[in-house]
Amino acid sequence: MDQLVKVFATGPLPKQVREKLARFSDLKSWEEPTEITQEHLIEQIKDRSAVVCLLGDKMSAEVMDAAPELKLIANVAVGFDNIDLAHAKKRGILVVNTPGVLDNATADLAFGLLLACARRIVEADQYVRNHEWTGWRTNLLLGSDLHGKTLGIVGMGRIGEAVGRRALGFGMKIIYTRKGNEEKDHRLTRELAARRVSLPELISNSDFISIHSPLNHETRHLIGKVELSRVKKNCILINTARGAVVDQKALIAALQDGKLAAAGLDVFEDEPNVPDELIALKNVVIVPHIGSATSETRAAMAQLAVEGLLSAFSERLPENTVNKEVWPLFVERLKVGSSR
Repeated sequence: MDQLVKVFATGPLPKQVREKLARFSDLKSWEEPTEITQEHLIEQIKDRSAVVCLLGDKMSAEVMDAAPELKLIANVAVGFDNIDLAHAKKRGILVVNTPGVLDNATADLAFGLLLACARRIVEADQYVRNHEWTGWRTNLLLGSDLHGKTLGIVGMGRIGEAVGRRALGFGMKIIYTRKGNEEKDHRLTRELAARRVSLPELISNSDFISIHSPLNHETRHLIGKVELSRVKKNCILINTARGAVVDQKALIAALQDGKLAAAGLDVFEDEPNVPDELIALKNVVIVPHIGSATSETRAAMAQLAVEGLLSAFSERLPENTVNKEVWPLFVERLKVGSSR
């Protein structure tokens, strides 16, 4: 890099990552305790060449067009449904994300939610705190066994596979959906005794369903009223992917009428807004999108995003590029000599 890259970070970065980025860039960042608003984001990036953003930051066409020199968006998340990729392509803006480094942390949370729902851990905690416990009974807060039960994984990517490995350790049977290749299916059968099935078959045969599909036009409301009407009795649903993969209204109805025994939710359709009807349900465990929230993982995510940014501005195609088709135009824009 011949010049310092003008970078804006929409939130605080780990010290080591910030120091590395600051050596190669003119770095500004949003240090307020609240999330940056769209208005402030538009104002802050007007002269910036790159943005390091979070999954709650909507990188819309309007936001991108407020920054004529914007060449790269580094998303500190594996999902990128917060970014208008079509407009990024039109503008020649490269997008990098953080795949791989958050798989285990997210899988841990998914399985933690599964355990919490199966054994009614949060309910039991509140039962004691509310001074309702009067003694041991054989029917007190009965939950569900995991051993021998079937876990259906919707979207058997890296995170889904990591969840499957945890389930195997608990003696669970594993079925899953994914867009094939047969080689991976054979490996999963060999390593996890897992079997690929259709979504309707997964829905009707799973004791637990864990969602790990990315959000796109094909997967929005993939699990809706029809699917939820066909689940097994006492089925428990876990979602650590994206809220809108499940029809939230249909989910609430299924929980209210007992079609679903419970749900563990890390994601919601309109974050950070969670419907009061969902909050009121005792058979739901709710957490605020913390799938990757370990200090080690968040540092690794920031590191990977910044490494992608620095590689790109050194004219090396980052491995974690989302829209590789934009690379020739990105390089051309660099060579034009516009201020970075």
